[in-house]
Amino acid sequence: MNVKLRPETEQRVADHVSRQRHYASADAFVEQAVQSLLDADEVEAAASDEIRRRIQVGEEEIDAGQYVEYDETTIDQLARDIHARGLQRLRGR
Repeated sequence: MNVKLRPETEQRVADHVSRQRHYASADAFVEQAVQSLLDADEVEAAASDEIRRRIQVGEEEIDAGQYVEYDETTIDQLARDIHARGLQRLRGR
């Protein structure tokens, strides 16, 4: 596969390769950049899948009546409980 870069992008790649000396060539730099983008896309897709799965589980729990409703008086207790659990986790480290 041959890819044509805009002259400005090509110059930036060349400048980066010459400054960094981390890459043997512009090809190596571009290969790493593309691989990084592909990896990031995979991570994002996996995260999206996990979010969808968690939403589905939550909806199923709601449908099964497994939830707690809060109002103006009980929401303060929820905040205190969350804070206490957070402190307990920090102490458990």
